[in-house]
Amino acid sequence: MWLERSHVGFSDIRHFASQCRDAAAASGRESAALVLLAERANAFSERHEGVAVSTGLVDEFLAELRNDTKALKEASEASDAAFLEALNAFAAKVAPAMVV
Repeated sequence: MWLERSHVGFSDIRHFASQCRDAAAASGRESAALVLLAERANAFSERHEGVAVSTGLVDEFLAELRNDTKALKEASEASDAAFLEALNAFAAKVAPAMVV
């Protein structure tokens, strides 16, 4: 799985965003989470495109993305209400990055 890699590059992040968007088209209630994950990955790539970025910053982004994905997955498995709450929390976290 992509999120299990120890290091990724910008092309990998863009590819992940594309995969999430594609999966969202065929997914059920997880579609919103996949779209938000795609937008978060896309916003990170666009913000840092053409700028020298440390491996540590990319690794930190990857770790955060793993944690967010895990939280969404666990909430989805728990209940609809837990998933909706986790989705709203993630959307609130992602929204400022998408606007900047």
